[in-house]
Parts: sequence; C-alpha cells; structure tokens
Amino acid sequence: MKIPIHLFSSSSNNDDLISGRFDAAIRLGQLDNSSHHAKLLDRFDIIPVASEGYLLKHHAGAITQLTQLQSAHWIAHGRLVKPLSWEVVLPNGDVVLCQANMASTITADTVGSLLAFTRSGAGIALLPSWLVQEDIATGRLIQLLSDHRFPKQGIYAVYPNTRHVSEKVRKFIDFLQSYINENARQHINDPT
Repeated sequence: MKIPIHLFSSSSNNDDLISGRFDAAIRLGQLDNSSHHAKLLDRFDIIPVASEGYLLKHHAGAITQLTQLQSAHWIAHGRLVKPLSWEVVLPNGDVVLCQANMASTITADTVGSLLAFTRSGAGIALLPSWLVQEDIATGRLIQLLSDHRFPKQGIYAVYPNTRHVSEKVRKFIDFLQSYINENARQHINDPT
C-alpha cells in the first residue's frame, strides 16, 4: 500500500510537524516557543493601515498620535498571543509599549481576511508592508504614523528537532535562503 505524499500544504494553522508528518514548514511572524528547530530566512516590516473612509468616519480624516491609534477600532490577527500590544519605536528612538484601549472590533486568522476588512473600512490593521504596498501606492489604504516603527516579523523555516536533519530538508532550506538572497540583491540593483 502506498501512502500519499503531500508535497506542499498551505494553511494558516500552525499544525504540529510530527503528527502532521511534515518535513518542514514556513512560518511568518514571531515564533512561539517550540521544540522544533527554526532558521530565520528574512525579516519584514508590519505597518498600521486604514482606509480613507474609516479615517474620515472615526478620526476626522487622520491619525497623528500613538494615543489615537490605541483608541482605534482594530482588526486583529486571532492567532497572535498579544494581537493588540506592540513595542513601538518612536521617531526620537525611544521604545514604548503600545496597547489598544479596547478589544478588537474584528478578529481574523489570515492576513487576506485582515486586508479585506481593512479595505472595506472596518478598522485599522497591522499588516506586512509587502502585502499593502500596492494598496498604499494607489491610495486604497493609508499608512498611519509612518515615522513610527512596529516590531519586525520573521520568515522562518521550521523543522522537527531530530538527531539528524534530512538532506531534503537542508536542501529545501538552502534553496529558500538562496532565493530570498537573490531577490534581495535584484531589488537593490533594480528597485523598480
């Protein structure tokens, strides 16, 4: 009897690698404590964004202070341990803890859902810069407090903590790292 082999699986769940019989997983964000090994492949920025309609309706068209951001209607990622609490680097370099003053208006478990709710004017979300850069460029979304920095997130290759890492897992991780490095070099040489 042949056991079917899944080459790739895409899910927003953090399935257990061992019970799911996964050789490796790509995880974004900040990793929870885990018994698995993880290799950081790259980092990305997250930024607060909102639609113009939301800002006009709830904030007189703009958010200019961190305290206003704390009092906003938040669309939060439901799988995060603290989805409404962040260390923020202020323009002067100071680091402060920023916490929303109320529970999230909407909670979702995928960035696609968070993006859709934000575009529709339901509130503010912290989203990966790579996901929203086109929306910001076209005016569909507005970046808030662009002089503030929210915690960078990671792209990790996660694999089971076994005595020996298989050759295919090592080659897969090396391929991903090489691909990311090559794309970064290309972007530096041709940022358009």
